[in-house]
Formats: sequence, C-alpha cells, structure tokens
Amino acid sequence: MGGSDTLAQAKSFATTYGGPANMLWGESFEAWRHYNTGNPTLILLDGAGVQQIEKISGFNASRLQDALDSLT
Repeated sequence: MGGSDTLAQAKSFATTYGGPANMLWGESFEAWRHYNTGNPTLILLDGAGVQQIEKISGFNASRLQDALDSLT
C-alpha cells in the first residue's frame, strides 16, 4: 500500500519491481487503518482483498518473491 508517496511514485515503484501483484494506493491512510498496518510492511491480499501474508520489514524483490511463492 502506498500512502506517503504520490500516485506517480507508486506507479514507478510498481513498474520498477514488476510482479503479478497489484499495488493498493490511496490518497488517505484509510487502507492502512483498514489493514491495521504501518510502514514498512508488505501485505499480500487475495483477489477478494483478504489478507493472506504479512511481512514486517523493508521491501526488497527477493522477499516479495518468497512471499508470492509461499502462496502456491
């Protein structure tokens, strides 16, 4: 979830790191409050928006791939 970045920064991040996942971005911190999260946190949501995995740590591509692999 991007909360403190602009939409352009969030799109740039998603383009840079790629992957099959979509990034949740909003102008307010409503999504952060809904998922009771802060920064830095990596949360993977399923297609219905249900939280499947939460990793509390800084983002990096290998952590994201490990989290995605654990879903299969």
